[in-house]
Amino acid sequence: MILPIPLNHSTLTLDSKPQKGSLTNASYVQHGDHVYEINTGSEGEYEVRTDILYPAILQMEAMLSHHNKVYQIRLESHSEQYGSDNKAFTQMLRALKKWLISKGHKRVAYLWVREKEKAKGYHYHAVLWLDGNKIQNPWAVQQRWEELHDKRGHSHPWRVDPPIPMIHRAKPETQSEAVYIFSYLAKQRSKGYGDIGTRDFSTSELKRKTETQEVGNDFTKKIA
Repeated sequence: MILPIPLNHSTLTLDSKPQKGSLTNASYVQHGDHVYEINTGSEGEYEVRTDILYPAILQMEAMLSHHNKVYQIRLESHSEQYGSDNKAFTQMLRALKKWLISKGHKRVAYLWVREKEKAKGYHYHAVLWLDGNKIQNPWAVQQRWEELHDKRGHSHPWRVDPPIPMIHRAKPETQSEAVYIFSYLAKQRSKGYGDIGTRDFSTSELKRKTETQEVGNDFTKKIA
């Protein structure tokens, strides 16, 4: 299956790691046999960082190589306690991952980004990818995320609504929809603040499973 690309919409090939801070305002990215729509506005008026988008796509695809369906969850986090070193946020994310593993999730893939408005403090956006055979809605994860915030004295996080649909290995259109949603996290605006040497984004490093039968946007092939 080939996802239809409207006329006059540009496509960026994204098959290798981009340089730090690389930007695009293309409407679609092609990675291997997949074409994904990204959120750059109706006329490409917004730019997204491909150095953030690329590893995030790799993590979603890696999860789909292990599981025939994957559930994507958006999480938000604001706190006056957040500094520019990411320590408080990443400690809380590790606590959430530990809790998920205790609930039977063998794999937890993620992307997080740090942002800062000029007149406001640091805040974070995150995406989790979990085995869709073990979870069908975000409520328990969001509740645990809220409990972790309350326990540490952070601002109560707001819930992203509506929930994100399930991603299916055999339904490329669901993969493109997921990428479109998390491409918002890769927007250029509000990034680049923080201490020298600190990161304004990070992803998990889940390895792709070999010998996975995968449906691309145009054909089925075996991943060696």
